Amino acid sequence: MSGKKPVWAEEMAESPFTDRHFTMKLKNKVIHRVSETRRDNRRIYKVVAAALTLAIVLLIGGLSGKIEEAFTVGTGFLNTHKAKVSLSERKEYYDHGRLLFSIAPQPNARAGETNGYILHFEAPMETFIGKIMVIQAVHLQSGSQETISSDKIATPSNGYPGLDRYALRFALPLEGMWRIDVLLDEKMYGNVTVYLDSPLWEISPQFVSDNYFMRGTEQKIGFIDAGFIAGNEQKYMWHFWGNEDQLNGPFQIKAVKEGSDNIIDVFSSNPLASSNALAGELNGADRHAPTLMMLPEVGRWRLLPYVHGRLLDPIVVEVK
Repeated sequence: MSGKKPVWAEEMAESPFTDRHFTMKLKNKVIHRVSETRRDNRRIYKVVAAALTLAIVLLIGGLSGKIEEAFTVGTGFLNTHKAKVSLSERKEYYDHGRLLFSIAPQPNARAGETNGYILHFEAPMETFIGKIMVIQAVHLQSGSQETISSDKIATPSNGYPGLDRYALRFALPLEGMWRIDVLLDEKMYGNVTVYLDSPLWEISPQFVSDNYFMRGTEQKIGFIDAGFIAGNEQKYMWHFWGNEDQLNGPFQIKAVKEGSDNIIDVFSSNPLASSNALAGELNGADRHAPTLMMLPEVGRWRLLPYVHGRLLDPIVVEVK
């Protein structure tokens, strides 16, 4: 056989069209349309996914207060890298268009400090009398939870017919947005949100009580500071001032390092003595408690002392 192609093969190799219809311009146009379609589809998928996520959150948890949580879940990847939750404070709580209560925080409130807050309740006193009001806080960025107060309501605010000025003083350990939950007899009554500025990291001062130097807040809380070496456990004597309602219960110490939202456990009292973990008077204080503490890393740490689950005045120390 010769190497020459048959006539039919040559004819079949040629385009059946007289002109080149699939030009480079047409090819680019097709590619552009396909890309646009894919981008449109991706937009639709994102919108549908976001709508489904929000709908599930609202159906499971109820409408009130869940938008913040849905936002937090949706930005969880950023939160792990210290991104701030960009939500505005919501200082009023409405139920079906009716205002139930509002909160007035102390101006320029900071994390790690005891700040003042006033809750103004609109409902008559009969709504609250004889009920247990528990107030809790949830840090929307980390999920950390704190118990602020638990109180059986017996009397109205001083000079008012109802709870017009329900005053609280409390500390929260982390900066950012906090949701304040109000429960009546273990049922959710409503919630608001407040923002706390970045804490100050100055070393807590020392004061003298009965000839002993203590670090902390005078006439409130302090310990005899023997210094901290990273990774070394050492004994520290804590001292407390206050009444029995404030100082009865289990004693616990947590800590958070400067630049971190990770709260660690440092000390917990014996569970068998939890009803009265703090001992009696010592060195001019109303109560005291010996502890063994260890902080794992060099740097500044904020010690977070709790009695009966309520955070007392935090104390900043330097770990060498």
